[in-house]
Amino acid sequence: MKTSAATEPERTAWFDAATSPSRPGVYERHAPAGPYACWDGSHWRADAKSAAAAARQQGASSVERAAWRGLVTASSAPCSTCRGHTVIDRGFDVEVEADLIEECPDC
Repeated sequence: MKTSAATEPERTAWFDAATSPSRPGVYERHAPAGPYACWDGSHWRADAKSAAAAARQQGASSVERAAWRGLVTASSAPCSTCRGHTVIDRGFDVEVEADLIEECPDC
């Protein structure tokens, strides 16, 4: 029986550092940034060693300008931040008596 290796998703060409992504999400980045970082729509978040780790970063990247590339088509995998639920539940704040549920910043 012949087995096939998992195929890598098709990626876009590299964009130069002067061009910003049109959509928020995780992208591959050239050194000295990356190898992955999340574009939040305005700025790059902290760089990470994996796409999943990049999706969880909240701080700013120390390298705002670097070449980047993304996926040609959307990934079929659920969002690594909310696991496909579209919201993040951070529990209940007893001091202000409020649920800490917010929309996923990466979906």
